[in-house]
Amino acid sequence: MAGWDDLVVAVTRPTGGRLEDSAISTLVETLLGTREAQLTLLQQLQRDVRQLQEGPFHAGRIHLESALKPHRTRDERLELLKAARGSFTDALGMERDKARVSLTALHLGFCWLLLGAEKDAREWIQMAHRTAVEAMKDILTEAATDKGLTHNRYLDPALTFFMFFTSAATLGAGYLFWDHVISKRTDKVMRRALTQLESLADYVDMVGEVRLRLGEIPTAVPRYELSHGLDESRFLSRVTIRKLISDREAMYFNGRETRKVTWNDTERSEVITRELL
Repeated sequence: MAGWDDLVVAVTRPTGGRLEDSAISTLVETLLGTREAQLTLLQQLQRDVRQLQEGPFHAGRIHLESALKPHRTRDERLELLKAARGSFTDALGMERDKARVSLTALHLGFCWLLLGAEKDAREWIQMAHRTAVEAMKDILTEAATDKGLTHNRYLDPALTFFMFFTSAATLGAGYLFWDHVISKRTDKVMRRALTQLESLADYVDMVGEVRLRLGEIPTAVPRYELSHGLDESRFLSRVTIRKLISDREAMYFNGRETRKVTWNDTERSEVITRELL
């Protein structure tokens, strides 16, 4: 088994147009070793894992495993790496879920790297990075949209009755009760989203580090941070994704809008509703 940090360490840039045999073996072994980490990530995100266990994605793994056989000649290994690249390309064409798209694009990028095509590798791994961040945004958007609703066919009518049929003297208590119910519901929804976002953020960090290992300049590789806030009752009320652009500029996404903030002598903020993180 291997973790995300192990995968980062295993990435090296080609010299003279191709990777050394030892570097190829190390990277392939480590990539295959992250299988449990990949499945765990999808399970934490409540995504179906079958696409990684069967079909063209699984075929790509089989080709990579076969390429590691010690009796393989360099030409045979080359053909197996090309076959793996083809399988992951097929898998990507069949995939719609953004988390699985990201994992597939990452494998495709590594295949290009193993074949010595560093520019292509960077492009596919950049896609893996961007798509994973979009998956984070989708999780937060869904939570922010859902958090004010109880979605309970028994509780909703009871709350409506309580709010609209209390006397003026007890109306304040009704509002307090309502606020407590909504805050509790918000806490449940946002904590579930935060758990998913934290697991996905670890993966996003890894892909960003891989991009740096492949020679991209640091200012071209965004960094992302999660933050959250509690209300007066200590219920989780807010989760924010922050994209760090520079020491004086960042973008914040709260599930509903993207806000760009710059610091100079004074802080300046503007809402950018259509721009992705």
